[in-house]
Amino acid sequence: MEPLIHLVIPFIALTLYGLEWRTALPLALLALLPDLDVLFHVHRSMSHSLVVVSLVGLPLLMLAYRLKIPRVGWLGLLAVASHIALDVFAGYTPILWPLYGNSVWIQTELMAQISSIPTLIPALKIAIEPTRFIAFESIDAPLLTGEGLIISMVLILPILVKALEKKRWIMNRARERLMK
Repeated sequence: MEPLIHLVIPFIALTLYGLEWRTALPLALLALLPDLDVLFHVHRSMSHSLVVVSLVGLPLLMLAYRLKIPRVGWLGLLAVASHIALDVFAGYTPILWPLYGNSVWIQTELMAQISSIPTLIPALKIAIEPTRFIAFESIDAPLLTGEGLIISMVLILPILVKALEKKRWIMNRARERLMK
């Protein structure tokens, strides 16, 4: 899945949760961390395991509690976990490695057959294969697709409009106070 979608989905979720976009954006950026495994020439490696992310995240969560910002810690952890959840629907992902030695791919679709009797054909398949972390020499991966761009724009537009309306409201209030 492309990085833009990995960023936008938790960003939207965090803003719907009630965070201001300025707070939601840095937390949503954490969702890109699992794909940094490509810097080590392995993709969908242990950084895509909920077990590993939880073990790495636990000390950070404890630090967040110590700094009296536990909500930030939990939301950051959930942002990273959203990456893994999205990837499970895009390809084989070692979600429970090392506890479970297989990678999982949840394949879903709903097809419509249009004929004299329209029919919906749902499909759900959970595919499993042994987890193998194999180094690559090169990788071709989309950083941006047309679909991802338009989906992101449609999702972000209401947040952008709301932020602009808030800014305009604040500016109008400030102008009113100056005129008094």
